[in-house]
Amino acid sequence: MAFQFSQANDLLPQLHLNRSTLFSLDDSYIYDVNANSSHVVVSASNHQIKLYNPATLSIALTLDYHTEKISKILTHGEQMIFSASMDGSIARWDLRTPASPVQIFQAHMPLCSFDINSNEAMIAAGTELVVSEAKLKFFDTRQTKQIAEFVESHNDDITHIQCHPTIPTQLISASTDGLICNYSVEQFDEDEAILSVINSGSSVNRAGYFGPNSEYVYCLTHIETLSLHSIEGDLISDFQDIRKATQPGLLEVDYAIDCQYDAATQRLYLIAGSNSGDINLMHVNVGQLQLCQSLKGGHTEVVRSVAWNPQTNILYSGGEDSKLCTWTTTPGIIEPASGNSVARGVPSRMQAKRHSPY
Repeated sequence: MAFQFSQANDLLPQLHLNRSTLFSLDDSYIYDVNANSSHVVVSASNHQIKLYNPATLSIALTLDYHTEKISKILTHGEQMIFSASMDGSIARWDLRTPASPVQIFQAHMPLCSFDINSNEAMIAAGTELVVSEAKLKFFDTRQTKQIAEFVESHNDDITHIQCHPTIPTQLISASTDGLICNYSVEQFDEDEAILSVINSGSSVNRAGYFGPNSEYVYCLTHIETLSLHSIEGDLISDFQDIRKATQPGLLEVDYAIDCQYDAATQRLYLIAGSNSGDINLMHVNVGQLQLCQSLKGGHTEVVRSVAWNPQTNILYSGGEDSKLCTWTTTPGIIEPASGNSVARGVPSRMQAKRHSPY
């Protein structure tokens, strides 16, 4: 084991299953969960986006536009939602007029990832490998116009993009080619834009900034390894296979869901899952993983996505069992909300596909 394991039960308030509901009664499974104070926003394998009331998990809106898998959804403020899809489009939704998107950005290639920069003027989107090119595309949010594209940074699917939280011109992209590229795009010159490159040695699932000044990067791979790096590319800590954190009778780790940085406490957390539906919140120290809590009893299958706010102590989760769950510091109603059938404990439909970037 490349890390030490311990427990840290006092780092986080203990969360309990408060409420759950089904996305649908068919075989749809949840891909992505996002949230603001007004809505919980969920995308699923039937290409729909549903908005739920955070207090009751009753459906507030259903958004229909995409014809292929929705690869990512983002909320911006209380009224705007962005969604990217393998159909090659990014849709911008204004919830005051939700019948159809108010803007469509066309990439003309399947999109695996996207993000919006800190001043909301630019979208960066990563494509699937088509023929021999995977492209990083940039759009002007005010005009839906593509303003540039990079074609040499990656040679395989661009699985994740994160824009810098405070510097509008900086972002990172991650790919199944094993690379995480760090850019500054003042002039959109690809050779000049790349500031540093991290070679993870394996297909990258997710990557993101952390640290008080976003000076570090975490990397999660499709073979379930975790590593921490400086933004310049230096390796800080290599945890290798996180599944080795499994402790029989205490903790089951089968895959990483994501990492999340809590700026208020300056702590990085790994959110990992089990094939039976457990969600494990683990504090990441250099060379050490500390189990804070395992959330049990909400899901029966692989958990695809988590939206967690450490300040409000509310966590939403969605999985292959089609369930959306709310976890809070107060136990609550654990049966599905009115109008939905009881969740089914059926065998996982997506075990073989969980590691696929699309």
